[in-house]
Amino acid sequence: MTLIGLPFLVLLMVVAATVVSATMLLWNRWPRWWALPMRLLSLLLVMASGVVVTADAVNRSYDFYSSLDDLLGRTPVQVIVAARAPGDLDVATSERGRIVRVQLNGARSGVTREGLVYLPAAYFQRSQARRRFPVLELFHGYPGSPRNWVSQMHLARVLDAEIAIRSLPPVIAVLPSDYDPGQDSECVDAVGGQRDETYLAVDVPADIGRDFRALDTPHGWATAGYSTGGFCAVNVALHHPDRYAAAASLSGYYNAVVDGTTGDLYRGSVAAWRWNSPKWLVGHRRVRVPLYLAASRGDHQAMGAMLAMRRAASGRLPLVTLTLPNGGHNFRVWYAASLAAFEWLGAHLPRGGHGPP
Repeated sequence: MTLIGLPFLVLLMVVAATVVSATMLLWNRWPRWWALPMRLLSLLLVMASGVVVTADAVNRSYDFYSSLDDLLGRTPVQVIVAARAPGDLDVATSERGRIVRVQLNGARSGVTREGLVYLPAAYFQRSQARRRFPVLELFHGYPGSPRNWVSQMHLARVLDAEIAIRSLPPVIAVLPSDYDPGQDSECVDAVGGQRDETYLAVDVPADIGRDFRALDTPHGWATAGYSTGGFCAVNVALHHPDRYAAAASLSGYYNAVVDGTTGDLYRGSVAAWRWNSPKWLVGHRRVRVPLYLAASRGDHQAMGAMLAMRRAASGRLPLVTLTLPNGGHNFRVWYAASLAAFEWLGAHLPRGGHGPP
């Protein structure tokens, strides 16, 4: 019985109904000295059962955790990584990069937000003082922040290890905030509204290129993201193929979404909806950005989106899909999938070049 299956929800509802019925039946039947504590305990059980049923309903909607083992972290999410074992991530202190906080000002979009930047160890070596580095632009989910890449996805440790074994060239990674508090931007230029794609795909690269030694040649950047950030990574890369060499999506979706968290981004414009639906784009337009899509079997929505994208893109562009055998829509899955995704991205990024210091 899985946590996202209907039988489990029915079982929880039966238990909750039993608790409520028992509370009503026994309310006036407890012995005098036991009446108050048992009534309090009954009320706590009623509230707890309601919370559990609600939590399971939310879990069923979003496929966060597919099983009790997934929830408790007792079953590792297995991904085959060609160059090393997934747990082999320790590197020498001298090979570790740094993460700095930055403010990214949108000259064209008018948007200004804080973000994080990872700088590889090579960035600080004297022998590399004239070197310019390729860039990974990494998108977080909604709700979330760039800090999730650092704390839950262990970004610095992963990139240090990938660079140390040369699966990934020394890269700069920029982690922009991709929405304003309480408003899911979907990383798009809203019709008649805020220009978040312009901020992320034009302003952020301009700021990084000005303040850091980033490659400014075509295809010197790549994108990656998880959940909503997976949609952002693919959508932004498809719209700007001259900048982004490839895109990786971990448990993303590939149609334009409008709901209570986004507001009316497209104002009923079919053209805008199609333009911001990667599945429609790969099926109807000529696109050439290689894509890497990952999803787990326990995440039914992400699996369905990935398979639909694969059908739409069949024979039209380079597309790699990865199916994880277990896990839901959560950071354990995205972390495991990111290891192989970064290696794949490394094969599409240039090794860097030299320019003015």
